Amino acid sequence: MSTPQTIKPMQVMVHGRVEASRNHEGVRYTRIITPAPDAYSRPQTVEVRSKAPFGAKGDEVKVVCQLGGYTRKPFDFKDKATGEIFKVTPVDMTLDAVDA
Repeated sequence: MSTPQTIKPMQVMVHGRVEASRNHEGVRYTRIITPAPDAYSRPQTVEVRSKAPFGAKGDEVKVVCQLGGYTRKPFDFKDKATGEIFKVTPVDMTLDAVDA
């Protein structure tokens, strides 16, 4: 029997079904669809980066991931109701598989 892996700060357990995977410049990107929380909500879809494959299409997987992110180039956004212009800085989150 294996012992449960401890989740550290900035880590998350992703559980779901592999929908697709691809390689790009030596990095594997695996798209996972998670179970919907209830009958009236939609399932979430995430993409996990890894060094090696951890499941084939259709496989149910559980993978511990390191949460990360970065900011993109800021841009101006005009509020249609007020005409006020805001500076918006988009933030993208990343999920990297933690090697066990």
